[in-house]
Amino acid sequence: MKLSKLFLVVSIIVVLLLFINNNLQEPEPPKEFVTNKTIETYSNMFFSYEIIRYPSSVEIVNPNENVTLGFVVDPWNLNFGIVPGNGSYVKRSIDIANLENKNKKVFFKVYGNIMPLIEFSKDDFILKPNEKISIDVFLFTKDIINGNYSGEVDVIAQASNDFFQTK
Repeated sequence: MKLSKLFLVVSIIVVLLLFINNNLQEPEPPKEFVTNKTIETYSNMFFSYEIIRYPSSVEIVNPNENVTLGFVVDPWNLNFGIVPGNGSYVKRSIDIANLENKNKKVFFKVYGNIMPLIEFSKDDFILKPNEKISIDVFLFTKDIINGNYSGEVDVIAQASNDFFQTK
């Protein structure tokens, strides 16, 4: 009798943990990369997410060749243009604002073959209500082979759902 009660309690705990873990997971990675800035929302039992997806690309060229460098200044993408290899870097910026009255956790995800080239000046931080911040996005060519690299940079803002907020 005691063993069956223990088994029942353990089973309930395992099911609850699986349910909670499933609801704490971050949004799924993209199935295909966006071609324009895209905003999506997603929520589960515990959190609401706002995901801003930016297309990102770069063409890395041999620094010894005579090449005209190209820069893209569109605010809706993180296209780094044409960049010489062998340790060059390029910087773009993303402005982020929290217009809601609750804290938001902000973090970045990079997808595609451009992923190892991108770094952020700040990642995984809390943005307070009405706070604005500018984040630098760096692309380092390091010792990467010349060629075209592309993917997507996602800015993910996570906030607790109101039901679970402490007053």
